[in-house]
Amino acid sequence: MKSFIICLVIIVVDANYFQNDFDLFPDLPLGVPNSENPVCREQSELFVDNLKNFTLWAHEIWDATAKASSGVLRGNIFQMGHFEQCLTAKAPFETQYCLATVTMYVGSLENPDRDPLAIDVDPNDSVLDKLYRYSDRTKQPRDTINIGWCVPASCTIKDLETSLTRHLQNDDTPLKRKNITFTASIKKEFCSRTSDKQFYTPADYSFGLLTLIMVVIVLASTIYDYKITNQTKSDEKVKKKTLTEKMILSFSARANFTEMAHKETTNSDLNILYGLRTISILVIIMDHRFGTFTSSALVNFNYVERQYRAPFACVVFHGDLLVDTFFLLSGLLVAYGLLSQFDKKMVNPAFIIFMRYIRLTPVYAFVIFYYATVFNYTGKGPLWKVIAGADSEDCRNNWWTNLLYVNNYVNPGHMCMTHAWYLPCDFHYFIIAVGICILIAKDKKLGICALLVTTMVSMIIPFILTVIYRRPAMLMFYPDFLTAPKTHPDFLLTYSKSHTRATPYFVGMFAGYIYYRLKGKNHHACKMKSFIIILLSVISIAASIFGGSVFYNPYHPYNPYESGAYAGFHRALWALGSVGLMYVASYGHGSLISNVLSWSPWVPLSKLQYGAYLIHMQFQLRSAASFMNPRYITYFDLISLSMSDMVLAFICALALYLTIEAPFRKIFKELLMPKRQPKSHKVEEVHTGNRVNHNNNNNVATGVQDSRL
Repeated sequence: MKSFIICLVIIVVDANYFQNDFDLFPDLPLGVPNSENPVCREQSELFVDNLKNFTLWAHEIWDATAKASSGVLRGNIFQMGHFEQCLTAKAPFETQYCLATVTMYVGSLENPDRDPLAIDVDPNDSVLDKLYRYSDRTKQPRDTINIGWCVPASCTIKDLETSLTRHLQNDDTPLKRKNITFTASIKKEFCSRTSDKQFYTPADYSFGLLTLIMVVIVLASTIYDYKITNQTKSDEKVKKKTLTEKMILSFSARANFTEMAHKETTNSDLNILYGLRTISILVIIMDHRFGTFTSSALVNFNYVERQYRAPFACVVFHGDLLVDTFFLLSGLLVAYGLLSQFDKKMVNPAFIIFMRYIRLTPVYAFVIFYYATVFNYTGKGPLWKVIAGADSEDCRNNWWTNLLYVNNYVNPGHMCMTHAWYLPCDFHYFIIAVGICILIAKDKKLGICALLVTTMVSMIIPFILTVIYRRPAMLMFYPDFLTAPKTHPDFLLTYSKSHTRATPYFVGMFAGYIYYRLKGKNHHACKMKSFIIILLSVISIAASIFGGSVFYNPYHPYNPYESGAYAGFHRALWALGSVGLMYVASYGHGSLISNVLSWSPWVPLSKLQYGAYLIHMQFQLRSAASFMNPRYITYFDLISLSMSDMVLAFICALALYLTIEAPFRKIFKELLMPKRQPKSHKVEEVHTGNRVNHNNNNNVATGVQDSRL
């Protein structure tokens, strides 16, 4: 019996030794019993006493606290415990859940000869070489983890930091004998309480009321539309509608839904743009899903680290080129539409710019209103305040910079809707494009020279900035950017600024000028010319994409002039290659490309892409912010989630289109650009149930509306 007891003691001691002495990071303390805050100290002592007595509520609190770290060596830096159990524990006091940040300081490598850029570590080397913080940006730091801690809500951030720091200093582990030290910090944004339940503000109620009013108006307008359509079928004489009736019918869901299938241009050579815009937004949604997913808590971030060095990494991490496609198409449509209009009549440029503003802003303002109010109530989780809550807060504080289209210059570190940096760029380019189109209309040579100079300057600016500030050739989607995109130096310096992203837009204007000159002509490129253009275009696009792969190689030595050259010219290569393929699809032997891009279902989908662009990120941010535990990343999961994002985004975009985008576009167009009937003969206006037919075509509207994202 005595021997049995001795063996049992040895087993228990050995087990405790294994569990406590070989953890890479120390366990968190039981509450805050040494706090100088008397309430926090008393509640912590009550918690510990009940834990010893195996009281249920006390074990709910302890069970919700993360224990020994796991998966750190694979890049899992979040040990979350159980967020919801902590906040719903039936304790005699209020509880709070905090993510405590614990940092290990490893002074030097155990193996000084180890390659600091290598991903893999010799399995016989020290684990400390894996935990060492390297200067390699492609790696997730393993020396810092965030641990879920359930404690009394009476304990302040200072109480928690002080107690945890003291605990780390006094905790005796074998790692300390190797001169490894630990520090702790806790941010307010990483703490949540049951009492954090938000109460609706007047702004929240205002958004709900506005949404209800818009829905009621659309329903009433649609019912009225059905009524007068039935009357029109029974009456032989068609009555001309008053302005009030036109305003009411602008909100008809039936009419707006039917018109979605109508092409907005009579030039069949431009039909390929519907497919280009739709495919581009779908890929952008997928790219944003990859970014938001990897910015949150992952079990296997080491998988992402390997993707950075994969042969085709530039394809995965260079999706920003698809945004350049939108700049290209926008420039093309603006030049084509305005030059066609100026052939008929010059229009006040201030009026054109104002029309562009009111075309973009209503639905944009509505989405901003949503982000600033209701969005913050749509989820919860350990990272909610840091990801989704922070974005909602930025929209509450900086909404006005978005509506003035200066959000990429004014308070860009707290930009409302990170992806909205595109819109001020596009708006600024539009203003420049109007001036250049007026020059081309008055003096073709002078206007083309001005456009050429502007394009060259747009390429030189990123080159100069990259060289002067010694920045990378492009924005690298490494962990430091994924976790804090708005404040990243490259995002602020070159990625989101109008003066550094303009090249594709002005290349698009050249393309628009070409389409304008070929309009109505029987122009056709022969097979050989088409083949050469396709070959050169593919080479140009491939160079713009795969040329960036060298910069994802951590062994490649940095050269500011090489980086500057790529930063300045790779977007031009992408744009030129895209224009070449478009030219062949429109005028050459590119029937396959033309048939795919001109597919009729692209037409209605392309009209929803602006709303889809504005709204899709909220699904992805909500998903990333709601992670209750780290998730495993695979390409299959990313594609599946991306498809879900696409469906949800286009469903919401349809609702935005029918309630705001299409109605307000019609209202402003009717008020500011009313159709004028020819004086020589009377033109009868016929209501067909889904549209109003007129004989004249307004190219100002074409230039302003079709160039939207």
